[in-house]
Amino acid sequence: MDIKLLRSFITLAGLGHFGRAADVLCVTQPTLSKQIANLEAELGARLFERGRHGAELTAFGALFLPDAQRLTQDADQVLLRAREASRGARGRLRIGFGLSALEFAPQAIAAFSQRYPDVAITLNDYSSAEQTQRILAGELELGIIRLPCDGALATLPLFEEQLALAVPAVSKWQAVPDQLADLNTLGFIALSVSRGPGLAAHIQQWCNAHQFNPRITQYIEDIQTILAIVAAGLGVALLPYRAGLLLPQNVRLLPFNETAAHWQVGLAWQAGREDPVVKGFVDLLAKP
Repeated sequence: MDIKLLRSFITLAGLGHFGRAADVLCVTQPTLSKQIANLEAELGARLFERGRHGAELTAFGALFLPDAQRLTQDADQVLLRAREASRGARGRLRIGFGLSALEFAPQAIAAFSQRYPDVAITLNDYSSAEQTQRILAGELELGIIRLPCDGALATLPLFEEQLALAVPAVSKWQAVPDQLADLNTLGFIALSVSRGPGLAAHIQQWCNAHQFNPRITQYIEDIQTILAIVAAGLGVALLPYRAGLLLPQNVRLLPFNETAAHWQVGLAWQAGREDPVVKGFVDLLAKP
């Protein structure tokens, strides 16, 4: 059913006069008469009684009017939602993040949600490797991952991360010791390789460069448990510095400042895929 014809019908029903309704609709009176005739033909019944005093709704017309009003209102809402979606103000975002973005990701999402409250967002904790796979498979729209990454992804650098040593606050270490082997006295608590393959590879590369073989006493699946074990004085750990935002008071975080201990973290999404919601999120984070 032509929404334009319904709008003409509703306008004429409200004014009760072909001439005045035609003026409001910015059409000629013969055009309006033809529109009403076409609608009546489609419905199979007359909508108006025409007379010298204007146009009066028939019983059928009065019955049809509320339905016509609902249809036009629904059409207006559909058009509004479509326009919002086309400019990225409505839709969904499935975003992945890792250890280094524990604080950054929620803050970025809060800022985006203030601007676009009708975008539904889910936040998923995955390693950079799993985020990459899920973005390419269409299971995530965006990821906050370790760079560089798969060439099929477009990226926006966000911040620099660095490796850090977490030690018990009661330990003697106020800085990273020159003799790294001293750390093996307590032993290392490590994040499982499956949970953080990129971090594990970076730690291994750093250890190889320093000819250091850490004595790993436990592999753990989450950073909170690692920090709790370190806080209890049962080991030390090599972690992303920003993950230290979860530190309990009785853990000391000692960053490595050398270049080899640093890496870039950035936003990633499918290259060449048009998505107004993704573009809005990228544009927000790209602004200084």
